[in-house]
Amino acid sequence: MRNLIAILLFFCGVSATYAQSLSEQKDSAFQKLYREYLMLYSSDKEQEFLEASKEMRAYSLKFGNRVAYYKIWLNEVLFDAEHNKSFRAIEKANRMLEDMKNNGEPHYDMVYAALGTIYESRGNYRMADHYYNDALKMIEPKDTGSLISIYSRLASLKTIREPQKAWEWNERFGALAINSPHYYKVYLALKGEICFFSNDKEQFLKTYNDFGAYITEHPNTDDFGVSTMQTLHAAFTGQYDKALKLLDNESLEFNEIDRLDLRIKIYELMGKYKEALAETDKRRELRDSLNSDMLFDNINSLYTEMGVAKLNEKTAREREIWLAAVIALLLAALGLLISRGVIRHRYQKRILKQNEELEIALDEAKESDRMKSSFIEHVSHEIRTPLNIITGYAQIITAPDYELDEEQRDQMLQSIAQNTTAITNIVNDLLEIAQDESKERYRRDDTVAVNALCRKVMGEMKQKNNGRLRLSFQTGLSDDFTMQSNQSGIEKILYHVLDNALKFTEQGSVELYVHETPDHGNVRFVVTDTGVGIPEDQQEKVFERFYKVDTFKQGFGLGLPMSRKIALLLGGALAVDKLYEDGARLVLILPIGGSKS
Repeated sequence: MRNLIAILLFFCGVSATYAQSLSEQKDSAFQKLYREYLMLYSSDKEQEFLEASKEMRAYSLKFGNRVAYYKIWLNEVLFDAEHNKSFRAIEKANRMLEDMKNNGEPHYDMVYAALGTIYESRGNYRMADHYYNDALKMIEPKDTGSLISIYSRLASLKTIREPQKAWEWNERFGALAINSPHYYKVYLALKGEICFFSNDKEQFLKTYNDFGAYITEHPNTDDFGVSTMQTLHAAFTGQYDKALKLLDNESLEFNEIDRLDLRIKIYELMGKYKEALAETDKRRELRDSLNSDMLFDNINSLYTEMGVAKLNEKTAREREIWLAAVIALLLAALGLLISRGVIRHRYQKRILKQNEELEIALDEAKESDRMKSSFIEHVSHEIRTPLNIITGYAQIITAPDYELDEEQRDQMLQSIAQNTTAITNIVNDLLEIAQDESKERYRRDDTVAVNALCRKVMGEMKQKNNGRLRLSFQTGLSDDFTMQSNQSGIEKILYHVLDNALKFTEQGSVELYVHETPDHGNVRFVVTDTGVGIPEDQQEKVFERFYKVDTFKQGFGLGLPMSRKIALLLGGALAVDKLYEDGARLVLILPIGGSKS
């Protein structure tokens, strides 16, 4: 239901705009093109639709109607998304945003809403929620049509995971849609769906009756929502076989992920957790497949860039090496996901013997799906951001049309070097997490000069900080103090903890303080910042792989989990200081091991 609602609401905006244009002119050629365009939008004739859309946009500019121009362009984005070309749709949306900014067109909300729809169709609900809320911030309070669209999207998005919030958004939608029979019917259908996933049978049956009465009172509305409500009613009244049969109907207003969510819920109502778990596996595989498509699209785009970049031979060779490394990384990421899926599947088979354990397995499957989705969501972004900078600056430096002074050239070269290092660090992080971490890899046979090591790491952080924050190192140890441990392991831990502090501190300071514990058996490394802090309920979750407090911050969520793992291998511990409230404070404790100098 979700994608159809979005397209319908966006498309109606375009139709209204052109209905007005048609009433103002008697252009038969335009009328014919307009009718063809409407038919092609619902077809699979991609090339014909894009050609018609191009002509429609030209007409819009001819009559000075830029709003219609961008709405037609937006339909191209949605057309690509509906035909499983999400990467291309996202690229078009970004180009559209850039064009709107260059032409002073303020209606960014419709592009953000389209991006939300694209990510929602891929099962990426966090990104969808992010873009829907961005769109909402841009909408004028009097723009009822746009508010109706976003309210309905947010209600639909949160139906399964946050039904209470979904209810609140849907009530806002219903209040605006009260005088529009078609939209109000969608509101009632969404209300029934929210009740279903909230297990509120009494409220659902009331909504079901209201829906039927509303259709009777408004016979001119279409059949949208009817089969959905029939399916939910059958499930809620114990007619499970009928509900499952209705779900197989291709005309039902749901995409494949939504159908799987409904099947999972119906099997849970039936107490058939084995079947629910099997549907969860299908859902996970579908999301993996959709996200893999986006990764491969990303790879194909990188190959295209390799072919058209105008670089000299040396630069081109270096860039190809890095692009090959990135492609290998993306493929390795896919392999890692597949490997995790196989391991998880074997684990599930062992616990399918007892019915009460199946419900536990279902919850674990959903959590595994969340972790993998979190990883996939960020891998393309994390690689592509520094790569775009490298590509852009390399093209400028080698292009004869650009006249650069030495300072500009040095700045660009420095940026290329920094972003090359960023890609290297990403590769190293993934290799680190994929390797079999063991005590053999972190033997404690190095004599570590603690103060010298800390100053070295802080020097790297100061270069990265570039004067933005106050960085300081304080020590309670003499410069000749040493400990028996693994120097590389300690450097990795301090680098990740300090890097995390820099990332989440907008202003203020970051401090590293090192000293002996009172019993003289351990060394404490304390990193304190004045940043946003870590919420109490997430102070342990930040040590889980791929978990991120802020999903839109750069990084994979691997630094702290790796750091704690290494600390344990070195016989120590890494934890958040729960008493510190002016930012975040992480404490690393390691045994001295050998004798002091």
